[in-house]
Formats: sequence, structure tokens, C-alpha cells
Amino acid sequence: TASPLNLSVKEKKELASYAHGLGKKLKSQQVGKSGVTDTVVGALIETLEANELLKLKIHGTCPGEFDDVVKQLEESTGSVTVGQIGRTVILYRPSLTKLKADEEKRKRAQRFLLNKRKQQSIQIKKRTTEGGEPRNSSRRRRGSNRF
Repeated sequence: TASPLNLSVKEKKELASYAHGLGKKLKSQQVGKSGVTDTVVGALIETLEANELLKLKIHGTCPGEFDDVVKQLEESTGSVTVGQIGRTVILYRPSLTKLKADEEKRKRAQRFLLNKRKQQSIQIKKRTTEGGEPRNSSRRRRGSNRF
């Protein structure tokens, strides 16, 4: 459903390493003798949306060639395989809700910075116009004689 992700080998290795580091915390799912069904795909998409990473065990009883099953899973979930040990694969797909939340945070931060800059420029304008001339004009150069 989603476009294929373009990840470098380094990025894939980092994601796989991170997934292994999570160990039991990373939810592990299984594909058994019924194969890749809509129910299985739905559950995988749900997990990927929540965690972005998914460890998946494909049993020997699963119909079809292992590589074909992995390809089918990638296509149906819009994910990419970042690691594999035996019949266990690690799938990755960026979470759409997290991407939207990050985008919103970035926009809020930009608005905040713009408002802050506007306020600073207003304050500078006020300072320069209060006395008719710039405020620091009454100050002398450093090292000058004050007498």
C-alpha cells in the first residue's frame, strides 16, 4: 500500500540492531500454517503503527517459499525487512501518526520562534524610538576618559 522505503544498508543495520536490543520488549508475532491472511496483515499493520518495528517468526508450516512470504508481507504492510535471523524477520515501517505528530511539533516550534523574534524586534524598535535616538548613544567607548 505505501511506497517502498529507501533505507541504506547502514540504516537497516541500525534498526535491526535496535530491534535486537529491545529483546522481549519488542512484540513478536507469528505467521503459521494459514499463511498471510487479512487478519494477520491487519494485526501487523497495527503493531507497526504503534512501534514502527516488528519481529516476525515465519513457521515452516507456512505455505509458500520463505522469500515469497516475506515479499508478500512487505507489500501488504508497506514495510521493509531490516534484519533476518533464520525464519525470524524484522520489519520496519515509519508510523504515519508519529510522523504527523512530529510535523505538528516542528510547526509549533517554528511559530514559537517567529513570535519570539517579532517580540524582540518590537522591543528593539521601542528602545530606539523612546529617546528619539538610540539608547546606547550616551555610553562612551571602552577605555575612554570619563572626566
